[in-house]
Amino acid sequence: MSDARTQLVLTASADAEHDDGKNLEATRDLARYLSGHGISLLEGSVGDGWPAIVFQSSGSSIGWADALPRGCRDMDSRMACVIESSFSAGQWREHGDAPLLPQGFSVGGVARVPGVNVGGNLQYVLPLGAVPLFPGSVYVNTSDPQRLREISDLFARCGMDVTRPQAQSLWSSLAGDSFVGVTLLFLVLALVCACVCVTTMETARKADLHVRRLFGATGRQVWAGRVRGAVASIVTGVLAGTMLSAVLITVVSGRTGIGPAVAFAAAFIGGTALTVLVTGLAEWFGIRSNDEVER
Repeated sequence: MSDARTQLVLTASADAEHDDGKNLEATRDLARYLSGHGISLLEGSVGDGWPAIVFQSSGSSIGWADALPRGCRDMDSRMACVIESSFSAGQWREHGDAPLLPQGFSVGGVARVPGVNVGGNLQYVLPLGAVPLFPGSVYVNTSDPQRLREISDLFARCGMDVTRPQAQSLWSSLAGDSFVGVTLLFLVLALVCACVCVTTMETARKADLHVRRLFGATGRQVWAGRVRGAVASIVTGVLAGTMLSAVLITVVSGRTGIGPAVAFAAAFIGGTALTVLVTGLAEWFGIRSNDEVER
């Protein structure tokens, strides 16, 4: 989609009539309006709505949607594409059915949707107008105030209340994410284990340190040599760990919007820097401990 994106949150209106026929017709009016003005839309459901992504691709602005089979892009075809790696995709491949689809719909293919988490709740994609609009998070590729007012009016006709979420900083978003919290907890525990391990190893090398001292080596020189010797192993280990955790990095990049390449680079650089720092501190404590024993 265009870089000029606006996020809107749809919730079911308490005052609206729950008439699926009228809501479906209003949703189709919304689809025709967006198509006529060259505006694209993406909606992901939240809560108890359909576990679906709804799309309206105008001007070939949503690449993965434009690559779908023709039937999955037609609101009148009663066809949906299951999302690759979803529960519904597995059911369809193994048993030939997808029980989570809306009644009367059939599977028209498999969709590869960038940024959708493996094992997540979203199961399939539908063109806007195939089903009545449901609560969810919506993105439209326009920031024009007049267009947004008209779109909001059409959402209201679909039985939805519209709000605009307050922008959060990256750090605020990460701080409230339990996935990131658990990851940081394991990172801290791993660094503590590394520190204890290196300190213990250095204490066990008391005889080697004593010999180096006899040849005039200072504590700082011994420390620098130990850290330089550990850097190659640290870089190799962190690179291997970063590659093995590529799935987690992709998940985090998808949630924060910073992109897989940037997330991979940040994980590698940050992991290397932290591990070198912890190794350096552990070596220093071990050397100081041996010095005190010698005294």
